[in-house]
Amino acid sequence: MTLKPLFVSLFLLPLFSITACATEPTPKGDSDGIPQTRNDLTANEQQQLDDFLAQQKANMRFIEGGSFEMGDFGHKLDWTDGLPLTGQADNKPLHPVRLDSFSMNAYKATYGDFDVYSMATGQEKVGMQELELAVRQPNAAAGINWQTAQYYCQWLGQQLDVPMSLPTEAQWEYAARNLGQYILFPTDTGKIDPGRNMWTYEEQRKINDKYNSIVLTVPLVGLYSPNPLGLYDLVNQNYEWMIDWYDPEYYTNSPEHNPQGPKMGTEKVLRSIDANEGAANNVHAGGSVNVKRFQREPNPLLIDNNPKLNQNGNTSARCVTNLSKPMS
Repeated sequence: MTLKPLFVSLFLLPLFSITACATEPTPKGDSDGIPQTRNDLTANEQQQLDDFLAQQKANMRFIEGGSFEMGDFGHKLDWTDGLPLTGQADNKPLHPVRLDSFSMNAYKATYGDFDVYSMATGQEKVGMQELELAVRQPNAAAGINWQTAQYYCQWLGQQLDVPMSLPTEAQWEYAARNLGQYILFPTDTGKIDPGRNMWTYEEQRKINDKYNSIVLTVPLVGLYSPNPLGLYDLVNQNYEWMIDWYDPEYYTNSPEHNPQGPKMGTEKVLRSIDANEGAANNVHAGGSVNVKRFQREPNPLLIDNNPKLNQNGNTSARCVTNLSKPMS
């Protein structure tokens, strides 16, 4: 694949038309709002939970901390003639970041994962809108809002007795770039090879036909090879919520050590790429280069005032454990 020395990012996060407020079930939680595990689980439910926690622990990938330059590094590459990778202003300037070690889940959280979470905490299942059911497969990335994603990660950390949350965007970019190297795409090779390390439009249609889905893509996880750190689907299968608030000028004054994003804001940062965008475009021109930033309200409003649609259908979660050593 040959990339031209141009602004290579050709598409933006699709913004849904929003007209009315969505309602979310009120979780049963502690004083911080984090849902708590029921104390009346049956033996079968407890076994489901135990198996789930063992799998989640096994899925965590340890990522050694280090220093890197975060942001648009296009001018560092020989073939760009000094031009940036994208026309975005919010991923500039390139700036130094130093991260402590952490562990990141190899997969985005699936509907199967959230079903166990809902069972264990006594909450309603997520993604039960009428037009969502066709794509609501156990191994598909769950479509959820930011608060649900963060609560899930915090609850999972409580169960595993480790500090856990959504990743910072610095952690995500560092991992996507294989410890901060000057890599364009978060794939196994750093390049896009449709049909081998991400799906093509034709493959997307076959999956949609299998599940009789005409509204949304079925974002199945783990279909293609992980990046060198063992992380799957960084390049497709739904945008991922970051813990950071979004500020287009944050990079100009971001702290060097473990940046957490602004203290306040109205939108949250998203990384990765939506499955529909990826399949339709095959990211030929770098639409999912791993320095791109997206943003969205943490609890978006209804799509076209239609309660049958999941307004969070293309936003998912991947949790991190903020420990400086691997989970034992």
